[in-house]
Amino acid sequence: MSPSVDPLETFREEVTELLSSLERALMKLEDDPADTGMIDEAFRSMHTIKGSGNMLGLTELGAFTHTVETVFAHVRDGHAAVTPRLIELGLAARDHIESLLATVEPDERLNADGAAIVNELLQEYPLDSGRAGGATVPAAPAATESDAQGETTWRIQLLPASSAFQTGNNPVPLIRELMELGEVLVAGFTDQVPPVEELDPELCMLSWDILLTTDAGENAVRDVFIFVDDDWDIRIAAIDESSLDAADLDYKRLGEILVERGDITADDLANAVNTRSYIGDTLVQQGFVSPERVEAALKEQDLVRKRRESRQSLETSNTIKVRTEKLDTLVNLVGEFVSEHATLQRLATQAGDPEILSTAERLEGLIRDTRDLAMQLHMVPVEVLFSGYRRLVRDLAKELGKDVKLVLEGVDTELDKNIVERLKDPLLHIIRNSLDHGLETPEERTAAGKHPQGTLIMKAYYSGAHVAMRISDDGRGINTDAVREKAIDRGLISEDAQLGEQELNELIFAPGFSTAKKTTSVSGRGVGMDVVRQNIENLGGSIRIESERGQGSSMHLRIPLTLAIVEGLLVEVADQAYMATMSSVVECVELDDSNRRGDQKLMQYRGKLVPFIDLREYFLGITENREMTGGRRQILMVHSEDRMIGLVVDNIRDTFQSVVKTLGKMYEGVEGVSGAVVLGDGRLALMLDIDRLSRLAAHTA
Repeated sequence: MSPSVDPLETFREEVTELLSSLERALMKLEDDPADTGMIDEAFRSMHTIKGSGNMLGLTELGAFTHTVETVFAHVRDGHAAVTPRLIELGLAARDHIESLLATVEPDERLNADGAAIVNELLQEYPLDSGRAGGATVPAAPAATESDAQGETTWRIQLLPASSAFQTGNNPVPLIRELMELGEVLVAGFTDQVPPVEELDPELCMLSWDILLTTDAGENAVRDVFIFVDDDWDIRIAAIDESSLDAADLDYKRLGEILVERGDITADDLANAVNTRSYIGDTLVQQGFVSPERVEAALKEQDLVRKRRESRQSLETSNTIKVRTEKLDTLVNLVGEFVSEHATLQRLATQAGDPEILSTAERLEGLIRDTRDLAMQLHMVPVEVLFSGYRRLVRDLAKELGKDVKLVLEGVDTELDKNIVERLKDPLLHIIRNSLDHGLETPEERTAAGKHPQGTLIMKAYYSGAHVAMRISDDGRGINTDAVREKAIDRGLISEDAQLGEQELNELIFAPGFSTAKKTTSVSGRGVGMDVVRQNIENLGGSIRIESERGQGSSMHLRIPLTLAIVEGLLVEVADQAYMATMSSVVECVELDDSNRRGDQKLMQYRGKLVPFIDLREYFLGITENREMTGGRRQILMVHSEDRMIGLVVDNIRDTFQSVVKTLGKMYEGVEGVSGAVVLGDGRLALMLDIDRLSRLAAHTA
């Protein structure tokens, strides 16, 4: 039996997603204030947070979110426009909600912060004349039994007394107050207004039908009219509820709605049904009802049907939410199946039983399909990673006095969710450095003949079994003269060292390296790029930099699609097994004196000189001995980014699939291995870090 789920924890997870959605909508609204879709998304996020918070009794959260939601409803309904100040306050409200989530009992500081945001919002967007001044946080509607059942659509028929204007009553503020409770559809009727020559301007001859969809409950709806005179005719009826069967998509016919609303009688309907014309047209032609009342009934019919279709779509949705921990467990279990199958395959081969071998082969196909499905479930689009930096770029650019446009490309590219989580910090360092060191201020860019607004591009795309990412800017580029001078001062290179521009650029990855003349809150402490490289390499990836003075810089990352189950080629060196990922293997050849370049670690390969590493010598410190290796040895040709290298091994075995295990502290100082896999016989095979070995070969050749 599974343990009970904490409703508050579930609520926090849902609100975290809603806040991300809200932030994304606000960022897009800043670029396009007329995007009605993003206005609706911001409103829906606030509305859902408010409703769920009230159900859990989080009154502070519900009250605050209620006001922000009302302001966005005001904008959505066309009563106000999106302004930069609204974006600022919307982001502040988002941060405040996040703070409220962190504690069950908000302190005085949080209450004061929320009140300040609400007051500024209502000063910027006064919802009515009576509240434009010193507004405070309104009380959230109390959660009732109806709230727990979800939203209800109410039909409110509002017929003010003819003396309403004479007694100082105004129906418009009442309608506005209903709009604060939820989504409203208003139909006004003028069929009782007499001709102009008979019109008395002091009498109210108007009436309204209002469809209100809200989760506030019936008491909250009736409380809107608590101070209305008794001679007003107000009818409130529930016409659709979330608790109703979603499979029942149909709603009342047009004639039934008109009878129920009191617009026509049952006899009128019976007379109209006997004709062959449309019921609505017939009722209008026979003078039983006005066209505007028929139109209002049709809108009610359409609204209810759409709500029921929406509920059915949600209830029959093909997607469900699953906690990440469960997906991680599934992937690990599939990995264990792969390892255990390798053992079964070995035992079946040793037994030589055709039936067992056939079963093992069929099982291999099933495990492969299960593995592929588990990996697909664990993949998420890169957009969830990239979109999180919109706010960072916006706020940081403002802090640094720069104008920066963020461009996201390839956001549909998918990557293992665990890798996405571990990429957040490295990308954060890269973006901060780009904004602080790379991109110039508008004045500097104008003086250099550039557009005042700088551009930061984040792009992702598939590259074999990897995902490639490029973070580039059109800033000042890397000052290689300053890099060289700093490297000499720190003793990283000698004064007479002859380094190319690319080699100088690579020096920024040295621990503690920084060319900043002063330390800021953003960068300059020399902490970051070495950690970035280390984190990327821990993922089995690589990073390189390209830069052109005065034109900009680009960081190129190459990340494996997944960290869990990999397919590789098994090789042997002495008595130890190693595995290289199949995506990096190019070819297997023999190494002999004919293709070696003297005593240098270089070999002829397809007309080119390629560096190689003898893994026996590198890992074990054993120089080549032909008697020990049985004569000629094998060389595994692999590629990493734009480099090709050879790995000299004793023997090449076969391909193998398995789950990758992390190494313990004993292997922390060993360069060239990134993990281990368990073989079918229980032995461990070390995963070769091809990117790291590639750089080592390039430096030692």
